Amino acid sequence: MKKKAIIIIGVLILFSTFTFSGYSYIRVKYWDSLILPGVKIENEDLTGKTRKEAQTIINDKYASKVMKKKITIVTDEKKYIVDYKMVEAKYNVDQAVEQALTYGKDRNMFQKYKAITHPVSKQIKLTFEYNDKDVDKILKGIAKEIDKKAKNATIAKGSGGQFVVTNDVIGKQLEVDKLKNDIKSKIDVGVSKDDTYIKAAVKDIKPKISEAALKTINTRISSYTTNFGSSSEDRATNIALATGSINGKLLMPGDVFSFNDVVGERTTLRGYKAAGVIIGDKLEQGLGGGICQVSSTLYNAMLSTSIVSVERIHHTISSGYIPKGQDATVDYGNLDYKFKNTFEYPIYIEGLLSNGNIHFNIYSNSTLTKRTYEIVNEVSEPTDPKTETIQDPTMYQGQSEVVKTGYAGFKVKVTRKTYENGRLVNTEIINKDTFHVINEVKKVGTKK
Repeated sequence: MKKKAIIIIGVLILFSTFTFSGYSYIRVKYWDSLILPGVKIENEDLTGKTRKEAQTIINDKYASKVMKKKITIVTDEKKYIVDYKMVEAKYNVDQAVEQALTYGKDRNMFQKYKAITHPVSKQIKLTFEYNDKDVDKILKGIAKEIDKKAKNATIAKGSGGQFVVTNDVIGKQLEVDKLKNDIKSKIDVGVSKDDTYIKAAVKDIKPKISEAALKTINTRISSYTTNFGSSSEDRATNIALATGSINGKLLMPGDVFSFNDVVGERTTLRGYKAAGVIIGDKLEQGLGGGICQVSSTLYNAMLSTSIVSVERIHHTISSGYIPKGQDATVDYGNLDYKFKNTFEYPIYIEGLLSNGNIHFNIYSNSTLTKRTYEIVNEVSEPTDPKTETIQDPTMYQGQSEVVKTGYAGFKVKVTRKTYENGRLVNTEIINKDTFHVINEVKKVGTKK
């Protein structure tokens, strides 16, 4: 009797197990195409919803609303509206619904049954995306309207000899990167907030040359003059072209003046002529001959300030238009004359021609005239040239021809003395130059 009872109980348990398993399978199978209980997208409970139902709910509540949103960008002068449609902003609803629908479906039957009967909340976030290139395009259009180049003040000598200074203009520049980050942060919020406003950051661009700085130029601080009255017409043309290129040149503090950069290449197309020029140890014809007188005149005008040359090279032959050791030779692409404005004020260079003279006037602030300068050159070790004679049988006796002109050699030291209130306060050596002797070469005839 006892054995029979045990068998009956076992059968009942087995029957109950199969019955429960069947019931569980049917119930779990029912949820295969539905979102499990407790699954939410952005706090929207989607329990028991089909894919299509979930898509409709999320689209109505989020996707459709986001397309109506806009961001207002405000500047000092204008407002710009960025509609979310303009940047193709959207929620990835399909992806979120897919995630909700498949959540928990990879478990075994009993785990799924438990998830259905004893649900645990699962929160799924919507992802938000937009076309970044569209944002860049919008920003480019805004920047085009806002950006304004800074404009330098200008200075020129008026007909009455007074300086005329124009106003500078402060530029504007949209801080594009900052505005882009602000826009992206607002778009990424989605529909959780109302339409938003962004104050666009626009920075001022100061011009390099301000009106205030140019108005500090009020005094001539130095000048120098050389004469070219005996020059050929072609040489005078070259001098006029080079001087005209330098006239009106402005140097702000820290700027470096380059003669070759300012004057430019000496070419026939630019009007330069062939004239006498020192090449090596000879005086020959060369394009742009004479402009070394321009560079040397300017060099001496700068010597009578506290400016020190950045680059300066002397000729191989001493020039008659300038004191010994005070010349500055130039050759485009090879030799240059350079100096740096080490003043705290701008420098204005005036170059003029009159009655066969080159005049260079240097203008800056009147405070620089508290000191005066004296340039002293000391010549030593003079060496007279010798004459080398070449007998030429093709020339008659008594005939002669100078093949190379001789020039004396010497050393020269140039010193600048600085005075303040009539008292010597500084003595500095500007340069020590050596001019090597160049012997004369002469041909004499031997033919009878």
